Amino acid sequence: MSEETKKTPRTVSRREFLRDAGIVVGGTAVSSAFFLSACGKEVEVTKTVTTTAPGSTVTTTAPGTTSTITKTAADNTVTVTKYTCPVCNQEFDSLEALKAHYDSAHVNGGTAGQKTINFFVNGEACNVQIDPQETLHEVIRNKVGYLSLKEMCTGYGACGSCSIIMDGRPVLSCMILAIECEGKVLETAEGVALSKPELIEAYVDNHCMQCGYCTPGFLVTAKALLDHKSNPTDAEIKEALAGNICRCGSYPQHVLAVKDIS
Repeated sequence: MSEETKKTPRTVSRREFLRDAGIVVGGTAVSSAFFLSACGKEVEVTKTVTTTAPGSTVTTTAPGTTSTITKTAADNTVTVTKYTCPVCNQEFDSLEALKAHYDSAHVNGGTAGQKTINFFVNGEACNVQIDPQETLHEVIRNKVGYLSLKEMCTGYGACGSCSIIMDGRPVLSCMILAIECEGKVLETAEGVALSKPELIEAYVDNHCMQCGYCTPGFLVTAKALLDHKSNPTDAEIKEALAGNICRCGSYPQHVLAVKDIS
């Protein structure tokens, strides 16, 4: 007859872990490990499974957990504790070994894992851990949290709905790797609402949107144009906005809105 006792862990999201300053400060309880959360609190991310059936072996392996293996023979019991890296799932015999691996492979520029980049979004300094293959669009939406960026063309750079301003010029965030953006100054539609609210009002007054899906891309592109040319002509407005696609066909209204505040 076997008997299992499970300890339910507190959960920690991937985004929260990626922002962590490091791995465990302090000691561990039996079969337990902690990670320092983004708000500075220690969060337990371990699970312990104990089995006392003769001749049995139980293995628990999950990202960010401690694996406890208990083997019961006729006259002896051996318990082995493993610590699993929550990024790459490698196992280590001690928490110190796990921390050293994490610092070298996933924090301090290790080639096996993530990189840390620093940039500014809407005037706010951001320090983000990323995978080298992640696009700027994915990082800004999923890790920084600005949801105005859209992706109508599923990442082919054909619609303009993911447009943001980078160092003063509009770019397609789905076509840029986030790892290339160290030190860049970025602005999304949320930033335009703060830095140029009159443009938002002009878009509303001129009924520039129907479904609104493409609108953030148009806004940041129009804002970039007005930052460089305060009184653009109709032709210049059309040329600047030419890379933004609107399925609802509200193109003439964008020209009116930009001219209202130029």
